[in-house]
Amino acid sequence: MQRQLLEIRPATDDDIDRLLPIFTAVAGERLWISTEPGFDPGLYRERWRRLLRDNNAASFAALYDGRPAGQLNVYPHDEYGHIIGMYVDAQQRGKGIGTKLLDAGIAWARKRGLSSISLLVFPHNTHAISLYRKAGFEQRDYFARDVPRRNGEVWDSVLMTKIL
Repeated sequence: MQRQLLEIRPATDDDIDRLLPIFTAVAGERLWISTEPGFDPGLYRERWRRLLRDNNAASFAALYDGRPAGQLNVYPHDEYGHIIGMYVDAQQRGKGIGTKLLDAGIAWARKRGLSSISLLVFPHNTHAISLYRKAGFEQRDYFARDVPRRNGEVWDSVLMTKIL
């Protein structure tokens, strides 16, 4: 039995087009991230390129057996300080990829001397919430009817923060 190899590394420009199909698929699930189908891929490419050049932000790519499996971005947020955004390919979930991406983001934040790092998550995303709690994130706020969805629903969100 061959061992599967997981690599977490800083994302590069070359990763953008390799990760975008995974991001698109996760958006298509309409469950885990606020982005939904119909978004402008060109706009996201440009945002990710700017993030890669921002000294106050970081992006990490997860490769599983050499293939893109997910991404974590850490970037400044006007209200919450630095915030995390993360997604993992549906077929690769449950393999520790989210944990390793989160570890990389936290290590980057510590190295930068940040006092805390935050994220927003939907309350129904219990697997992610469990992962974040294990990593030391605590709920700081609960926003009822926070994120409008294309189907007319408005979902709640949870702000979680880790003190570094």
